[in-house]
Amino acid sequence: MVHNKWINISSYFTNRRIKATFSLRHFYSKTNDRNQFTKISGFDEKYLIVPKQTHSTNVEFTLSPGSIDNCDGVFSKGYHKVCSIQVADCMPIFFSNSFDNTFGLLHVGWRGLVNGIISKTASLLKDKKFNLKEFEIVIGPSILACCFEIKDDIIKHFDKRFVIQKSKQNYRVSLQKYALNDLIYKGFDGERIFLIEECTYCEKEKYYSYRRDGKIAKRMFGLIGFQ
Repeated sequence: MVHNKWINISSYFTNRRIKATFSLRHFYSKTNDRNQFTKISGFDEKYLIVPKQTHSTNVEFTLSPGSIDNCDGVFSKGYHKVCSIQVADCMPIFFSNSFDNTFGLLHVGWRGLVNGIISKTASLLKDKKFNLKEFEIVIGPSILACCFEIKDDIIKHFDKRFVIQKSKQNYRVSLQKYALNDLIYKGFDGERIFLIEECTYCEKEKYYSYRRDGKIAKRMFGLIGFQ
């Protein structure tokens, strides 16, 4: 469901105690403030878990609100925790366990993807004795293959199955399909993974985009918690 200020990601999950939201360009705050979006989404900002994103492959499981340095994915469990990320073209990937009150969020750009953030996530959850096939996953709005163009200097990092050659030195990559394939390969259930195939670069009236707007680009926020 789309609100004029956010997308209700919750409707993708069978666990009706999970609330998940993703802000749109129409969310207005003078400071583009995460706390403000948390409030209007119906969460309590004092329970926020805030990763200090660095395009790393670091993923943490925590039961304590607060900030986490050098981290691009957070998982938690139960009441009084709200996982959060910010993006502006990178993929927000939401996780909810169908049989447990466990949830999480990843910030996945191309660097994190090719360097193995999904593999790190699968390992973390298996170490915590979770069955990966019990997770429902939503890959949210992000830059799509129509607009994610790269040159031959970094093409070696990408799986060729998800690369479209546009010219001798220019290529486009489907990051969402790459992530979907990686999730399935690592053991998640493909039938429980949903893609919101909306391009943040194309849809200027709806989303911010770093590739389109550069350093002046603001950010969208993703939130997920248990209620």
